[in-house]
Amino acid sequence: MEREAGARLLGVRIATADLDRGAQAYGRLLGAPSRRSAGRVRFELETGVVEVVAETPGAPRLLVELEGEPASRDFGGLGVDFVAEEPSAAADADARTVLAIDHVVVATQDPDRAIAIWRDRMGFRLALDRAFPERGLRMIFLRSGGITLEVTARLEGEAKGATDAIFGIAYRVVDLAESRAELAAAGVDVSEVRRGRKPGTEVVTVRSGTEGVPTLLIRDPSRDERDGRSRPQL
Repeated sequence: MEREAGARLLGVRIATADLDRGAQAYGRLLGAPSRRSAGRVRFELETGVVEVVAETPGAPRLLVELEGEPASRDFGGLGVDFVAEEPSAAADADARTVLAIDHVVVATQDPDRAIAIWRDRMGFRLALDRAFPERGLRMIFLRSGGITLEVTARLEGEAKGATDAIFGIAYRVVDLAESRAELAAAGVDVSEVRRGRKPGTEVVTVRSGTEGVPTLLIRDPSRDERDGRSRPQL
C-alpha cells in the first residue's frame, strides 16, 4: 500500500444552503472568521480549521493538507477534501472561547479498513484501538495535526463495504460555563454542563446553530496544563 507523503488533518468542511446563515451560526460558536471569499467562510482556531461552504447540505467532510493529488480517493465513503496551502495566522487564542477542534467522530462498520486508510496509507498516528464491551463499541483514536480522528464501530453488526461518515465534532474551550452562557444568551439551544466520558472533563451539547452537525464543547483541564494555559477557577 502506497503511503501519502506529508498528509496532515487540517480540519473540517461544512456545507450549508445559506452561507450567510451558516457564517453567522459558526461565528457565534467559533468567533470571528479568519477570511471570507466567494462561497466560503473560514475559521482558523489555535488547532484546526473549520470551513463553511455554500453547497448542497450533506455530511461534513475532512479537510486534509496534502501536496499534490492523493494516490487514491477511496476513503471508505468518507468525504475528504485536499488542500495544499498552510493556514494563515489565527486570531489571538486568548480572545477566543473555542480554542481547537478536539476530535472528529467518524462512524464506521469496517474498522480494519479505517485503520488501513488512516494509519497505513495516510500516516496518522494510531493512539488507541480498544473494545469497550459495556458500550458495545470498538474505539480507534488516530491523531494528526493536533486533532484526534475518533473512529467508532459497533462490536456487533460489522458490514464490510458499508460507507463511513462523520458523526460529530467536538471543540475544546477555555471556559465551558462561559461558552455555554454566551451561546444560550444568543438563543442557541445548549445542554447543561455535565461530566465527560474522559475523567476530569466536562462537556456541553450544542443542539442548534450548527447546520445540523452534532456538536460538543469540551473542557479538559489536563490539556490546559499540558499546553501551559492553566487558569484559576473562580
